[in-house]
Amino acid sequence: MADQKPKSGVWSTVKPFVNGGASGMLATCVVQPIDMVKVRIQLGQGSATDVTKNMLKNEGIAAFYKGLSAGLLRQATYTTARLGSFK
Repeated sequence: MADQKPKSGVWSTVKPFVNGGASGMLATCVVQPIDMVKVRIQLGQGSATDVTKNMLKNEGIAAFYKGLSAGLLRQATYTTARLGSFK
């Protein structure tokens, strides 16, 4: 183990940025539907169950992912830089 040299090159420099951005973007995709329901509850559209049923009935499954592009853009910039530069 003492004979191992530290890895050098582009990938070892870029890897934390790629991992940080990818993990942030994946987390946004998972949390987006929950966040959309939360926002509509805050707007006074009913309970979580009522909001979810109404969204599915009136707008379909795509309603849960409205605004996803903005969340992904934020993660691709902010989280990539923040987690990539963290040591």
